[in-house]
Amino acid sequence: MPFFSLLTMTSLALQQITPAHAPDAKVELLKDGFVKVKTSGYTVEVPKEWTVGSQTPWGARSITPKDEHKTELGVMTAGVTTSTWDELYKTSLFFILNQEKGKATPFKLSKTATGYDACSFQVLDASGFAKRRYVLLKSPKGEAIALSVIIADPKQEKQIAGYFDRMVKTAHIGV
Repeated sequence: MPFFSLLTMTSLALQQITPAHAPDAKVELLKDGFVKVKTSGYTVEVPKEWTVGSQTPWGARSITPKDEHKTELGVMTAGVTTSTWDELYKTSLFFILNQEKGKATPFKLSKTATGYDACSFQVLDASGFAKRRYVLLKSPKGEAIALSVIIADPKQEKQIAGYFDRMVKTAHIGV
C-alpha cells in the first residue's frame, strides 16, 4: 500500500473517532472523559466526544453529540450588562419562545460555587417535560453568559442533565 493511501486512511479513521472542534475555541483534554473549552470570553467543560461548534456573530455556540444534533449544550456570550434578572429573563424568553413554543417556569436566583450570580429556569414541552433548561451567569463585573441544554430524549435526561450541571459548575467568565 502506498504511503499516501495509508496516510489518507489513517486521517479518515482519526476523523471518525475524534470530533471536530471550532478553530475559535481551544480544547484541552481532561482525564475523566471531558474537555475544557477555552475561548476569549469563557471556559466550560463538556463531554470529549461532543463536537464544539464555531461561535456565531451574535455570540452563540452549540456543542452537540457527534452524530446527533437534537440534543445540545449551548453557550451564549452577553458582554457586560446592567440589566436586572427580570429584564434578562424576559429578553431571553422572547427569543427562546420564538424559536420553539413551550411553557416557561419562573426563574430562580442563586450563587454558583465559583462565585457567580445565577438565574435559572426551564421551558416545558407539551408533555410537561423540561426539555430546555437555562442558567444565566453574571460575574461581579457584570459580564454575563447564558448556558443552555436541549434534552431531546427524556430517556437520556439523567445523563444529559449531568453534562449540563458540569458545564454550569465549571463555567468561568472573562478568562
